[in-house]
Amino acid sequence: MSEIRQETEFPPVTREDWRALAEKGLRGAPFESLISRTEDDLARGPLFDRSDRPDHTAPLSRIDQALLEGRPWHICAPVSDPDIDFANAQLLEDLKGGASSVRIGQTPISRRADLRRLLEGVHLKLVPVIFAPDSPAAEHAVALDDLHKTFVTLGLDPLGDKPDTPDHWRAFTVNAAKIHEAGGSDGLELAVFAATVAESFRRHGPEIQTDLSALLAVGPDTHLNIVKMRAARKLYDGVAAAFGVDQPALPLHAITSLRMMQSKDAWTNMLRTSSAGFGAVVGGADYVTLRPFTETPDERRLGDATPFGHRIARNQQLLMMEESHLGQVQDAAHGSFFHERLTEEMAQAAWAQFQTIEAAGGLPDFKEAGDLDALIEEDKATRDESNAPILGVTLHPSDDVPAPEVR
Repeated sequence: MSEIRQETEFPPVTREDWRALAEKGLRGAPFESLISRTEDDLARGPLFDRSDRPDHTAPLSRIDQALLEGRPWHICAPVSDPDIDFANAQLLEDLKGGASSVRIGQTPISRRADLRRLLEGVHLKLVPVIFAPDSPAAEHAVALDDLHKTFVTLGLDPLGDKPDTPDHWRAFTVNAAKIHEAGGSDGLELAVFAATVAESFRRHGPEIQTDLSALLAVGPDTHLNIVKMRAARKLYDGVAAAFGVDQPALPLHAITSLRMMQSKDAWTNMLRTSSAGFGAVVGGADYVTLRPFTETPDERRLGDATPFGHRIARNQQLLMMEESHLGQVQDAAHGSFFHERLTEEMAQAAWAQFQTIEAAGGLPDFKEAGDLDALIEEDKATRDESNAPILGVTLHPSDDVPAPEVR
């Protein structure tokens, strides 16, 4: 049998060779027409190769989380229904169906007894409980003795006072997702994330890192989600190092964007949440929450999710974990060079904005001066001007799509 020799069978091709062929195919159109740009004006393409790989890539490994039992990440069961009895029944169904943690949102909890009702039947020794930032249930958590048995993320603002909590709890959540929901770009979300981490270290000292977690939003662009999650870890390492933190570790929570969810042809939201979840997982999120496909912003609200909506959200992650085996590979995007290059560029752009915030006196002063709101408005204006197509709304719309059932 003759030996196949790569250097003879496949002669080397240079970047210039590729460009010559690309320009031939363009037939006179400018080469720049192949380059698209992100909302933060970062170039996407048209080609990335080994020379684009930065010298120092972002850290990818997930944080070793409790109660995973061999799973690569926690599938969070979203709890937000105003009917506590329904929310409890749905939570138990989610946990039986494959979810491994609880994320309590805006369910109206006014007393400790309500929180106990919500969690009735949950084996808390086996399930971490996460309170969303601003969840009304969080203030009753410490008083509920059963919760002391498990790992809890309280979701409190890290710029506030630290409460007296069990040592194995994480009291604070760096809520960068709220910048996304307000209209900010990925770069601005990451810059505020870094600024919040820095301010929390200043207020509480480096030891606060064991009390910190972070929440990032993931949108319909899978690739940018991968990049954003990686850039967040790179930024955290940079800020932590500046404060003398050794071996920094920060659990990253990813939740699907609310602002991307559409009420017209809401079925297409399944595609958005799938893309968002895929990016969160490949990007290395430790906890992932996919919203039910009928969950939409208040201005286009459909109603509360049915058990079917919850099942779809849960099964999307189970397909990624147990059939696509996304968590079995340490870096599923390795070798694309696109993700490595764009991660570096996004991290650098976010770091520059972070330095601007720091130069203004830190995040509280930056917000007080109205500068943060101004940047969010700029990002919203840029997005409106781009007029990007929305599947089911401005792209391939249909007037005879049946409305999904809601509660």
